[in-house]
Amino acid sequence: MAIVLDEVTILLVIVPIAQGLGIDLIHFGIVIVLNMMVGFTLPPHGLLLFVMSGLTGTPLSEIFREVPPFILAMLAIVVLVTFFPDLALWVPRAAGLIKP
Repeated sequence: MAIVLDEVTILLVIVPIAQGLGIDLIHFGIVIVLNMMVGFTLPPHGLLLFVMSGLTGTPLSEIFREVPPFILAMLAIVVLVTFFPDLALWVPRAAGLIKP
C-alpha cells in the first residue's frame, strides 16, 4: 500500500474508516505498520533501500538483488499477523494494556 500512497495519507484516510467499522485499532495499527515496512522495501519507492545504500555505500543494484528473500519473509509475517492477531497482541495483553 505504501507504494501507491504516502504513509501519512494512508494513516489519515484508512484509520478513521477502520475505527468506523469497529476494527481493533491496535491490531490494525500493527498490520498497517508491517504493510508500510514492506512498501518501504519495494521498488520504486524503496525508501529503506536508499537509506541502506547511503549508509553502507553499497550500490542500489546490489541491494535490489539481495532483497527478495526478506520481502517474502515480511509478507509471510504480514499474513500471519493479519489472520492470527494473537501473535501480535499477546505482549500488550500480557502487560495489561488491553483486555483479553
